[in-house]
Amino acid sequence: MTPPVNPPVNPAPPARPPRRRRTNRLGRRFLFAALGVLAVALALIVIAAQAMFINEQDLGLLMWALIPAVAAAALVALFVARPLVDDTNRISEAARRVAEGDLTARTEVRRRDELGEAAAMFDRMVERLAAVEAERTLMLSAISHDLRTPLAALRAAVEALRDGLVDDDERYLVGMERQVRALAALVDDLELHTRIASGTLELRPSRLDLTELADESIEVVRPLAAHHGVELHLEADQRVSVNGDGTQLARVIRNLLENAIRHAPADTVVLVQVSGPGAGEAAGASGEAVLRVTDQGAGFPPELVDRAFAAFTRGDESRNTVTGTAGLGLAIARGIVTAHEGTVGVVPGAGGVVEVRLPR
Repeated sequence: MTPPVNPPVNPAPPARPPRRRRTNRLGRRFLFAALGVLAVALALIVIAAQAMFINEQDLGLLMWALIPAVAAAALVALFVARPLVDDTNRISEAARRVAEGDLTARTEVRRRDELGEAAAMFDRMVERLAAVEAERTLMLSAISHDLRTPLAALRAAVEALRDGLVDDDERYLVGMERQVRALAALVDDLELHTRIASGTLELRPSRLDLTELADESIEVVRPLAAHHGVELHLEADQRVSVNGDGTQLARVIRNLLENAIRHAPADTVVLVQVSGPGAGEAAGASGEAVLRVTDQGAGFPPELVDRAFAAFTRGDESRNTVTGTAGLGLAIARGIVTAHEGTVGVVPGAGGVVEVRLPR
């Protein structure tokens, strides 16, 4: 009996041949340029000698002087060209690596001329590409993580309804509706974040009362606060007017409140404070409107303060429909506030404190 023939093993891909060292084309150009200048000088000397402007003795001295001049020009050309060629090769090698997908490549060129500026701009471009790629990877991971829970719940509910394993259809339908709302909220957040990041967010500014807007936002999120056992209080010593898009600024306040509620312990208070210019300033005087949201939780961890408002950043990495979605709330708030030419940030203090400043 003929023994079975072993299947052929796939040969390993051929190793990439070593890259041949790039020829010193710039050095040759420098050398040819220097020799060209000397050749022109020699031709002028010969013409001057034939025209009897230079005697034979001076011509001989000039010809002997040209010999070391030619050697010196060649050495200077090569000496000047060598670092330029090396730095150019570094930039070319870094560009090749980036083209092959290696975003860790850097030129490592440090020069105080146009070539150094080009290398620095190239390195900054690659750093930006690496940051965009990291954000894209994080976004895909966050979205897939946040979609998994509601989709799994919906699939389980649909299968239970289809197989007739449900005694209370209404309870299952309510749960399915909750998961659909969570998915819709995630899609809305992603769409708004995309418009903010691309600079296509359109504002419809008008004169509005920030204190009233805060009060309305508190009423919207009060059921969520009650579910977490948290009370909401508003403090405002005056009516504070700002120019802004009421819909978008209300979104900012709601996002800040929802974030504070999620991190506030039960039976505590989330405080919203609205203030304007100092009491000594006349009505309508220039200044900033300030809105501060404070919770009595543990506050922002030190390692999270600098990136708290970056997209897809969460203090609690266990993302689900109860603790929140993909970590876009604060990023969206920052984008909207920035579009209003304001600022938002974490304020040091007890608990979690976020402060929004808007021009009046």
